[in-house]
Amino acid sequence: RTTNDQLAEQALNLDMKNSALQSAQEQLQQRAIDLESASRYKSEFLANMSHELRTPLNSSLILAKLLADNTSGNLSDEQVRFAQTIYSAGNDLLQLINDILDISKVEAGKLELVPEDVPVRRVVEGLVRTFEPLALQKQLDFKVTVAPDVPATLHTDRQRIEQVLKNLLSNAVKFTDAGSVSMEVLVAADGAVAFRVQDTGIGIPADQQDKIFDAFHQADGTT
Repeated sequence: RTTNDQLAEQALNLDMKNSALQSAQEQLQQRAIDLESASRYKSEFLANMSHELRTPLNSSLILAKLLADNTSGNLSDEQVRFAQTIYSAGNDLLQLINDILDISKVEAGKLELVPEDVPVRRVVEGLVRTFEPLALQKQLDFKVTVAPDVPATLHTDRQRIEQVLKNLLSNAVKFTDAGSVSMEVLVAADGAVAFRVQDTGIGIPADQQDKIFDAFHQADGTT
């Protein structure tokens, strides 16, 4: 009788465990359905945003190109440079949008690099054209220097290196109310080419600095 009671108790415990497992399995199945729906909604949203973002951007690119061509000859050299900068920045933005909207790359966590021989001075001149007017508007001292021993070209992905430098310089100008913003291109001790961006703005606290190297992360947004 005692053995039968123990077996009955064990059977009851097994039934309870089976019920709990079945409930957990049902919850997992529901969660999988929810995730699939969320993924589908995200894909549909990105596909729709593709058209919404590209349409006004393409119009801006066309108009900027017309201004940069200056066929009527009524723009000054400085105005033509501004139009060329707008056109170049618009193309960079269009490429970024294409990357964001490439759902397969985003979901796989992969990014395709296209290495090529990139003229260093051309990269630097493009950055100067973009950020010098912004710095002047805030009355900041903007200075860019290239060390004489820096090689003429780098074998790298032009779009990616420009994307990183534009982020650094954009934040430097944005978070600097007075003083200066500078970029120095030099050869580091290990022979690599280094791009050093410095500013007199608020900076990033030491305990937040590691976060900016994490994927999809920024320093504390309340700063």
